[in-house]
Amino acid sequence: MKTFFKLAALLLLTNLSFSQDKICDFETDIATDTSSTRVLSEKIIDESIFGNTTSFLTFKLFEVDGVLGVNFQYLQKSKDILSPICIDKNTKMVLELSNGKQVKLVNSTDSETCNKLQYDAINKNNVRVLDGFFYFTPENFQDLKTEKVYLIKITAKNGDVNFVIKPTLNSEIYKEKSTPDTYFMDYLKCLGV
Repeated sequence: MKTFFKLAALLLLTNLSFSQDKICDFETDIATDTSSTRVLSEKIIDESIFGNTTSFLTFKLFEVDGVLGVNFQYLQKSKDILSPICIDKNTKMVLELSNGKQVKLVNSTDSETCNKLQYDAINKNNVRVLDGFFYFTPENFQDLKTEKVYLIKITAKNGDVNFVIKPTLNSEIYKEKSTPDTYFMDYLKCLGV
């Protein structure tokens, strides 16, 4: 009987250690009497390596004075020519959830931003980087705490950009394994949401 209890305790402790919450790693965490800014460290959400082209999408969740949002960066590099992507005040980010609902985020800026073409002479690659800040709207917001994200769509000015989100991502660029489909489930709680 003692062996049974020892085995049960060991299994319970092992299970608890594997189910621990993700670590809340902050890039910025500043609070004063009048304002607060919290930014989580960058996490890779999507990565694609196909032929001569490599691209990846990263997110940083942030909260500034009670307003919650996502800073995204979409980087593309290729030996081939890359088409520009432009976002403006009408651009939305739509998160398609596993329960069939959508969560919409709105662009934070009124001006147009495009990923300008740069050239990496050392590696002989064309490079385009698009950065943006999107804020959450109230509808379906609570679903992000319990539902996985399977598709991210950015309604760019010159056409939609879609990212099919994987349950497990073994990043060749970041050299880490992650679960991007549970990103919001894992990290929203870091911002007290």
